[in-house]
Amino acid sequence: MPDDTSTPNRPRRLLSIDGGGLLGLIPAEALIQIEEQLDQLTGKPEPLCNRFDLIGGTSTGAILAAGLALGKKASELRDFYLKFGKNIFAKSLLPVRFWHSYPSGPLEKHLKDVLIESTTLGSGELKTQILIVAKNATLGNDWFFTNNPKNKFFPQNSGLPLWELVRSSSAAPTYFPPHAMSIPDAGKKQTYEFIDGGVSSYNNPSLQVFLEATIPEYGNAWPMGTDQLLLLSLGTGFNPVTIPEGKAAHYELIDWGRYAVKELMNEANLQQNVIMQMIGQRPQTAPSPMSELVASGTASGVPSDAALSRLSQNMGAQKLVTYQRITVGLTRQRLDQLGLPDIDPVKVGELDAADQIQNMQRVGQAVAKEQVHMDLLKKFF
Repeated sequence: MPDDTSTPNRPRRLLSIDGGGLLGLIPAEALIQIEEQLDQLTGKPEPLCNRFDLIGGTSTGAILAAGLALGKKASELRDFYLKFGKNIFAKSLLPVRFWHSYPSGPLEKHLKDVLIESTTLGSGELKTQILIVAKNATLGNDWFFTNNPKNKFFPQNSGLPLWELVRSSSAAPTYFPPHAMSIPDAGKKQTYEFIDGGVSSYNNPSLQVFLEATIPEYGNAWPMGTDQLLLLSLGTGFNPVTIPEGKAAHYELIDWGRYAVKELMNEANLQQNVIMQMIGQRPQTAPSPMSELVASGTASGVPSDAALSRLSQNMGAQKLVTYQRITVGLTRQRLDQLGLPDIDPVKVGELDAADQIQNMQRVGQAVAKEQVHMDLLKKFF
């Protein structure tokens, strides 16, 4: 990780990427636009690991975050989904395992190849700070893996393979089996089973990325303020989790398991967006993340931007960060607005819909064209 103590007072730039399976193509396409626009604005091409001080991700967002931190171009990471998505989400021809739909072998193989099997969390190959969110199912708590050497857990975690951390973060229940990983602790190793970090409040890791950057106990303590801190948050789309009338009574355990995973992701996104809207100031003319929540149908009763602004003012609260959210509501109306009337919002909203990869990419391209405007944030770069 580079030492930038030569410019200690410059604004800090944070990037957060949601989980969402193959819908990672939406933030991947946004990343391509971010990279291209920043190259044009600054007059020199640079990987995004040189543009952002901390990149955090959950599940599919962890794949993107890890790849970016290794210096890979955004287009390379987009191609990860295009090349390997169908292989990773290919059902076995043998009788399907009752507890998960897909074997972990293909995912693990491609993670080892793309993230380089020998790379560890403490490796110098990582060019910027990274945050990977996973859930320790053995202990029942959330774990935040970071390569920040000032973090108190770094000494015990620094030797862990990067690909295993990403595999742990992306072990979505009912989709992939948990990942067992041995963690050094007090001179001995303890084996824990990890599952997807999206099975928590951190499928959208924006708030935790903000806390990692600003709370002294986490090791950074970077200054807060709308001129001092930028947080760019990339989502994988909002889509309501609906059950046709009369069908819920006949749901089996695995049906409810999948419902719970998807609905938890939606609820986490809602919670994180409300909190970040309260503490963050979005750039002028940038779209409101609340509008996408409302458009998705997942946020009836969500307070408006104006209401949140009034609440913050009444509390005497200052905005702590410049915050921009890039995402989309996956509804018929919203896809029509993006010029995609032929895409089925229900089909394209399934995180394992390998037959929808091309459509997911098209959605990502349309969202990136509509919402990525780095000229609004040029003062940070």
